[in-house]
Amino acid sequence: MAIEEKSLYKAAIVTGAARGIGREIALTLAKRGIAVGLCDISPDVRKTLEEIQSLGVACAAEVVDISNENDVERAYESISNTLVPIDVLVNNAGIGRLNALVDYSVSEWDQTFAVNVRGPFLLSQKVLPKMMEQKNGLIVNIASIWGLRGASGRAAYAASKHALVGMSKCLSEECHPYRVRVITLCPGNVLTDLASGTDADTTDWMHPKDVADVVGYLCEPGSRAIVRNTIEVNGWGRPPEFK
Repeated sequence: MAIEEKSLYKAAIVTGAARGIGREIALTLAKRGIAVGLCDISPDVRKTLEEIQSLGVACAAEVVDISNENDVERAYESISNTLVPIDVLVNNAGIGRLNALVDYSVSEWDQTFAVNVRGPFLLSQKVLPKMMEQKNGLIVNIASIWGLRGASGRAAYAASKHALVGMSKCLSEECHPYRVRVITLCPGNVLTDLASGTDADTTDWMHPKDVADVVGYLCEPGSRAIVRNTIEVNGWGRPPEFK
């Protein structure tokens, strides 16, 4: 009996890989035998590097501000020279602040869009030429349920995630002729640092690994038919209502 493929892909870049969802995604892909390039603004990304190296899987890590074009260029060149071919990009890094729209500073608003939208734009531009050339690749953009809905106090975060969902839909159309898949995940409530300090009932909230497992599945042969989709990932928690 032939052994089934464990993964469609060879090497991935994962942003926001120092902790939370990004770290779990990186570990999940590594356990499937996918080499992983880790990007994060925090030096703690090297801890994730050590975890993956202990699994015997090729890995590289870069401390990078994904909103900075020069930083992204440097990090991509370093990772792509170490791990070949880069056929998966997971745009996971994101920031969010709760505030009424009238209370946001312009710099807070701009920074939210710089990380949550400009970063995925810059990294997608880097990986796509090779993916298109080899007619194989996967881009997973981690948006949010707030990229589909709205709520008081989430104007900057929700607007940036709506923008990421919109960019993903356009990119999926551009990539379709090249057999590059673009999938957007919109997680609901997840127990991450962004949710720290909440006074909400977190009993049914997801854990980062719940989202990571979905990304892992998208790298498996059984997911081939999922080509260009926006997927809500809510677990057993009740999805937030439309406002």
